[in-house]
Amino acid sequence: MTESLEDVADLDIQDTSYLASPGITGADLKAWRKRHGFTQEMLRLALQVGSRQTIISWEKSTTRLPRYVYLALIGLEHLDHGHGFMTGYRFSASEARAARKKATF
Repeated sequence: MTESLEDVADLDIQDTSYLASPGITGADLKAWRKRHGFTQEMLRLALQVGSRQTIISWEKSTTRLPRYVYLALIGLEHLDHGHGFMTGYRFSASEARAARKKATF
């Protein structure tokens, strides 16, 4: 579904509720990847990170991963489990809130 600028006019740039997201650990990432049928290479491509070693390092991490990883996984869950990949799609604020609520972390 393609949205025009008018369709995303309700985007609230002051809405920073996503910053309160708990983040995820490496174990969470690995469990999410397996639950959604991604290989490490598929996840690397979907997140557009440099190498599979990055995914391996993240999965071994016991500290919280960068928040953008958490947000990217929410996006992958919401959009065809990432297999269609996000190409220029813009979430409205209400879609972003709904996607966060549906995330399976």
